Amino acid sequence: MDATQKLARFMDEVNRSTDAQIAAAHAAAQEEAEKLLAEAETRCRTDAEREIGAAKAKVDAKYQKRISQVGYRGKTALLGRRQILLMQLFSELRERLTAFTETEDYTAWMISLLEKNPPEENAVILLRQKDLPMQEALQKAAAAGCQFRQDNSILIGGLSILSADGRRCGNHTLDEAFPSQMRNFYRNHKIGEE
Repeated sequence: MDATQKLARFMDEVNRSTDAQIAAAHAAAQEEAEKLLAEAETRCRTDAEREIGAAKAKVDAKYQKRISQVGYRGKTALLGRRQILLMQLFSELRERLTAFTETEDYTAWMISLLEKNPPEENAVILLRQKDLPMQEALQKAAAAGCQFRQDNSILIGGLSILSADGRRCGNHTLDEAFPSQMRNFYRNHKIGEE
C-alpha cells in the first residue's frame, strides 16, 4: 500500500470517526433538546393550569358575590313588603278595634272582662275618658267598694285593675293587647313570604 492509499485510508478513518462523533453529539444534542422541550411544555402546561384555575376561582368568587347581593336585595325587598303588609293589616285592625269600642258589644265585652277577672274589694278600675259613662254598668260586675278612675294612657279601650294595696295591676286594655299581638303575629306568621 502506498502512502497515498494509507493517507486516504487514514482520512477515511478520521472522517468516519469524526462523523460518528458528530452523529453521537448530534443525537445527544437532539435528545437534550427534546428533554428541554418536554420540560418547557410541562412548565407551560402547569403555569397555564394555575392561571386558568386562578381565573376560574376569581370568576367563581365574583359570581358568588353577585348571587349573595341579589339574594340580600331580594330578602330586603321581601322583608320590606312583609312590613308594609303587616302595617296595613294592623292599621285596619286598629280601625276595627276603634269602631268596636263605639258599639254596644263593647260594653258587654267590658263587663265580661270584669266577670272573668273579678277585682278584689276596694280595687281601682282604670278606664279611658270615653268609657267613664259606662261605670254604672261595670259596677254591677265589680266587687263592692271598687272605684273607677280615668287613665289617660288608655287610648283604644279596655280596662286595668289595680289591687287595693296598689301593688298588682291586671292590664286588660286593647292598648296593651294590640302591640303584643302585632309582635307575636310578626314573629310567628310568614305574611308576604312565598
